[in-house]
Amino acid sequence: MAGGLGLALSGGGAHGAFQVGVLDELITRRGIDFESIAGTSTGAIQAAAVAQNSVDELLAFWTGITGPDDIYKSRGGPLWAIITGKDSIYSVGPLHELLRNAYHDERIRATGKNLRLAVVNITTGEFRTIAESTDNLADWVLASAAQPPFFPPWITHDIQAHKEQWVDGGVKDVTPYNSLLQLKPRAILCVRAEAPLAHPRKPYNSVVTIGLRSVELLTREVADSDLAGVELVNDILRAAAAQEAKLVALGLTPEQVTEAMAPLRERIDRYALIPTMVIEPATNLYETIEFIPELLLQNIERGREAVRSDWPNIASFLGVPE
Repeated sequence: MAGGLGLALSGGGAHGAFQVGVLDELITRRGIDFESIAGTSTGAIQAAAVAQNSVDELLAFWTGITGPDDIYKSRGGPLWAIITGKDSIYSVGPLHELLRNAYHDERIRATGKNLRLAVVNITTGEFRTIAESTDNLADWVLASAAQPPFFPPWITHDIQAHKEQWVDGGVKDVTPYNSLLQLKPRAILCVRAEAPLAHPRKPYNSVVTIGLRSVELLTREVADSDLAGVELVNDILRAAAAQEAKLVALGLTPEQVTEAMAPLRERIDRYALIPTMVIEPATNLYETIEFIPELLLQNIERGREAVRSDWPNIASFLGVPE
């Protein structure tokens, strides 16, 4: 495969702390370099940091959170938001300020990395991938993390001055895997923020808890769909490698092996079949919009441990020394 390593970072709100631990262990402590990075929602926050080569600043960002007020502010509760016609339950002024201080277009472009952020225009239904060449990337990170109905859409206007409302890319693409396929990295690491869907069999009594549970069910369904073909792709690639090894063992010359494998290799390239590994937490420690400092720190450490505990397999997959 041509290209360097690709990294896909899913949505998941406050669960993104797990991704931060994974990235700190992989990039800061083990020196892994990702050439192409794609992120949705909270994953967009992490993706921009990787693209900017500022994972240390990302870690400080997350470990510095003292509570939800650092990220969003209440608008008086769900009922008041409905009565007053607000476009969200919370405002995100604090998060926007943090992002604008953290991310700068020129710093991201200077690294030479490919960045892809997933956003959805609810005005038109359009799904869009924002690249590193787009201006005001911090604003687009915010747009990708605008999870309705909790956080407000990011507003822009088209060339005809029509209002456009941009929201969480996870509405259509929780794990932005497909945007990386177009860049043809040699391998893709997908880091999910959320654990496999839990079935706690408990009642959900308020608008917020019902909304959160509904979003959780929907986003997990979309996330599973995003990566539904990963194992099939990996199996095909393993079979191709085994077939090539068998031809070599039969004594065929390199030219004969290349000729025999050509039809299969052509289809692998045509359909962008790229080896992929998924890292995800075993369980969730809190709800999507709960920013509890001690639990965030615990989740960051769980991300580091997920890498440490499986490092031989991860290193082999990434093609780096153990």
